Amino acid sequence: MRENPRYNGADLKHPGRFAKYFSIFFGLLFLLFTHPRFVGVDSPGMFANFQNSWQDFMFKRSGAALKPGDSRLTMVAMDVETGKKYGFPLPRKVFAPMLDKFKEMGVRVVIFDVMFFEPREGDAELAAATARFGKVVHLFAQDLQETSHGVVTATSLPVPALLKVSKYFGHPNIEDLIDNDGHIRRYSLFRQGAPDPFHPTMSAVSLEAATLAADQDKTIEQIHTESGDDIHSLNFRLPKTWAAHEKRDGGKKIANLDIVVSPYRRISLLDVLTGSLTAEQREALKGGIVIVGSTALGYYDHYPTPFVEQAPGAEFHLNAIDNALHNDAMRSPPRALTLLFVVLAVFLAYLFQTVSAGVGAGMAGLCIIAWIAFAAARFRYGFIVEFIPPTFAFAGAYGVLVMHRVMEESRERAKTKNLFGQFVSPAVVEKLISDPNQVKLGGEKREMTVFFLDIAHFTNISEKMDPEALILFLNKYLSRLSHLIHLRRGTIDKYIGDCIMAFWNAPLENPDHRVDAILAALDCQDAVADLNKTLDPSVPETPAVRIGINSGVVTVGLTGSEMKLQYTVIGDEVNLASRLEGANKFFGSRIVISEATYSGARDKVVVRTLGWVRVIGKETAIRIFEPIGRAGALGADWKGALPVYESAIAEFEAKNWVAALASFQKFAQLMPDDGPGQLYLRLSREYSVLPPDDAWKGVFNLRDK
Repeated sequence: MRENPRYNGADLKHPGRFAKYFSIFFGLLFLLFTHPRFVGVDSPGMFANFQNSWQDFMFKRSGAALKPGDSRLTMVAMDVETGKKYGFPLPRKVFAPMLDKFKEMGVRVVIFDVMFFEPREGDAELAAATARFGKVVHLFAQDLQETSHGVVTATSLPVPALLKVSKYFGHPNIEDLIDNDGHIRRYSLFRQGAPDPFHPTMSAVSLEAATLAADQDKTIEQIHTESGDDIHSLNFRLPKTWAAHEKRDGGKKIANLDIVVSPYRRISLLDVLTGSLTAEQREALKGGIVIVGSTALGYYDHYPTPFVEQAPGAEFHLNAIDNALHNDAMRSPPRALTLLFVVLAVFLAYLFQTVSAGVGAGMAGLCIIAWIAFAAARFRYGFIVEFIPPTFAFAGAYGVLVMHRVMEESRERAKTKNLFGQFVSPAVVEKLISDPNQVKLGGEKREMTVFFLDIAHFTNISEKMDPEALILFLNKYLSRLSHLIHLRRGTIDKYIGDCIMAFWNAPLENPDHRVDAILAALDCQDAVADLNKTLDPSVPETPAVRIGINSGVVTVGLTGSEMKLQYTVIGDEVNLASRLEGANKFFGSRIVISEATYSGARDKVVVRTLGWVRVIGKETAIRIFEPIGRAGALGADWKGALPVYESAIAEFEAKNWVAALASFQKFAQLMPDDGPGQLYLRLSREYSVLPPDDAWKGVFNLRDK
């Protein structure tokens, strides 16, 4: 069953010129917004802040999947306890014994996140200790200054004593790449302009430290040539909890004074100078890389990370060193790839308009899920996909196109009034007009209840009546029965001679479709009894109706041609409902429902068991029932007879033929004209004398339709 474009808005194969031209215009506009040169900000264009937030979220989401910090990296903190003893700023003479102690402990590289630009007392001691240690990296700074000759680079160098003895200088590789939200997510390895004209390329402290740790005998220019791109995204490490400073009484630990959350071990400078390090800390420092930086409030630069609200700038240097040691800084795709994703996103938004709204929404959802999964997977492998621009491009284009489609289809849905007026009550039609989204005019799978009603012995009746009287009789009965079906929110599918085919749960959803169908069947039986009280004498037989009801997943929608459409249901469950209507002939019952129908109406109706049957076209046997009344409103006759009947059925199904016979005889005394009771009474009598074959499982094979 396919959707018919005539009643489904625009032609599904041709979304229309608006969708086409809008997609082209929107795609070009989005490319401009995404390109950083157009909006005057760095990658990824006007969506940089959103992309940065997404990047932070991905680090948090990755959690335990992240690498831990390299155990060789340690931050020696100029903390509050150190300041209490030596004062702030710390006198430079304290750094000389610190370097000597590091040398004794076997520290490999020391980086100072401290600027020694102005001469002070203790410079000579620090310079001498620097010379003794060897692999010490000191900072220099560069600032852009505007002069009458234009913008020039001003370089601040360490004091002459340090310049004379130091071999390694590095620039702070993070502070100049602070994002708008105050986060540091990237670092630079090189910078043009240098402490002296013979080395025009300068490296960051992180690269200096990593090079020294690897004992590489290379010039900065050589490293620059080999490294290529000098801007890298930090691959943040998984943080841990550390005790950075301990209060001790002699050699006994009393308490942790400073608990920090960081990927890297943090040790108080005071503990280094006083020799209060633990054996574990000494072992960690041996062969390690140390950065000396401040953590005292007001004396250090601090920035947020994806994991903590603020971390000292020295920690970012350690992170950059860690990335350099392992060569695993986060990588970003070429900008051209992001622009290609933007174009693809807009194209997909347009493409999804060529299918039904439901399918398009499902495909859009799957695309979003796949895109998120792709970005997350690439992130785990060290690639930062620019997730936000293509996502916004898709959401914006898809949203506008869907809104346009809804507006177009709203005009077509108004035609449902004329179409559905043939099938459902006027009240239902009004609901469909007020909210067309409640119905899908195309074919769809849905769980429904299907109802077949047939006038018994109609062939005999029709043969003995003249045509005019027959039509009057038929219209009178079918009109009354159809009205009752509509009152119970049923949809008339079609009239087939004396048969009414109806269904529930379409076009409007009805969670109580099973209950309504069964109550409609009981209403129809009562209505026929009432109509028969004023039966025209020309009708040769007293009419009776047989009803079959089944529930299950069927296909519902419009079928036919452009000239004539029929809103109908098709599927095996529909055929089963028709077969159950015919099963009444075998059992002598009036209404037969499947267990699938009864399962959703147990609290609303009272039924009796008819048994197990296998109908034509079905290999699997099903259990069937007959409704005999509404819950709480059962007649006095059935209140006494139903327990007897159910007990008899249980004995019959247990193949206790003699006991079943006795029970059905008792039931026959209470309900002498009951069809199923008479059937089972006859079978029990026969089987008590000559039981069926042992292979018989109590299933009746119904061959008649």
